[in-house]
Amino acid sequence: MKFKKGANAMNTSYGNEELLEEVRQDMIEFGSDLQVIAIYSIFPEDEDKYYITDYIWGEPIHDSDMDIYEEEMKLHEKKLETLKYTKHEKMTIEELYNNLLKQSKTI
Repeated sequence: MKFKKGANAMNTSYGNEELLEEVRQDMIEFGSDLQVIAIYSIFPEDEDKYYITDYIWGEPIHDSDMDIYEEEMKLHEKKLETLKYTKHEKMTIEELYNNLLKQSKTI
């Protein structure tokens, strides 16, 4: 995780190369329309701005193995519980990737 601070708060950016690469790999493997939930955080260096710092997949895809689907759904519901106290947003993984690219550049 890298946090760059410029001369004032307007020049702050947040870049996370590992997260960007993980999103890129998921987009290649599962397609650009994969539904995800972006998770935002605030840093003390710039308390007026939210940055995407993580993501989870949207709802699990139902396949022929009902046991696996039910297990994945339970895990997904637990993850959703943790989002109650965070700022988050649903989007496609391509939108997430583009937002992460914008966020990593100094404004």
